[in-house]
Amino acid sequence: MARPATIRDETIIDAAREVFLARGIRATTAEVAERAGVSEGSIFKRFKSKLELFEAAMGSPDEDPEFIRELSRRVGQGDMRENLYELGREIESHFRRAVPLVMMSWSNPGPDGTPVRLNGPSPAPVRVLKALIEYFDAEVRVGRLRPADPEVAARSFLGAIQNFVVFEVLFGPQPDLHLTSDAYVRALVQLAWSGLAPQDPAGGTRVRFSEHGTPS
Repeated sequence: MARPATIRDETIIDAAREVFLARGIRATTAEVAERAGVSEGSIFKRFKSKLELFEAAMGSPDEDPEFIRELSRRVGQGDMRENLYELGREIESHFRRAVPLVMMSWSNPGPDGTPVRLNGPSPAPVRVLKALIEYFDAEVRVGRLRPADPEVAARSFLGAIQNFVVFEVLFGPQPDLHLTSDAYVRALVQLAWSGLAPQDPAGGTRVRFSEHGTPS
């Protein structure tokens, strides 16, 4: 008699990653089981909850995203607007993993009502914000951004991208909201640049506009 096929954890995790990236928080363990070709019971023999499976597939909310470890290397380097665009896409990708994790974590509150994994003096979302504040501050100090409160700039940039992701996670793509994530981040950078672009000695911004009214 042939031995039953061994179900590898990696098979379930790979399937879960595909399903969660496509469906976000609305994804079910039944969908993951179907994608992995296993029973739903097999998943719960290995992972105690949907949250534990999500973390195994997408990473823990305690982990710092890769982009914040690279921020200091970007200061003073390359085209500022293109850097903001690339950073925006990395933040958007991070939120697509982090937002469902945080939402599911709220179902496991600690004694003070805060999710257990977000307790502590400096949880991951706070570290991300602080790193972005330091980055904006550093670019202001080298003259690549207009002098402005770096916390306001960081919260505005981070919050605008988070808002886009939260809406998609909660409600899915909407036919009457036409922007893709790429187009949204690009337009957000253009909008932010109008307020963050450094000024020339005469007091005007260095932004140049094409005949179509777009920044060049």
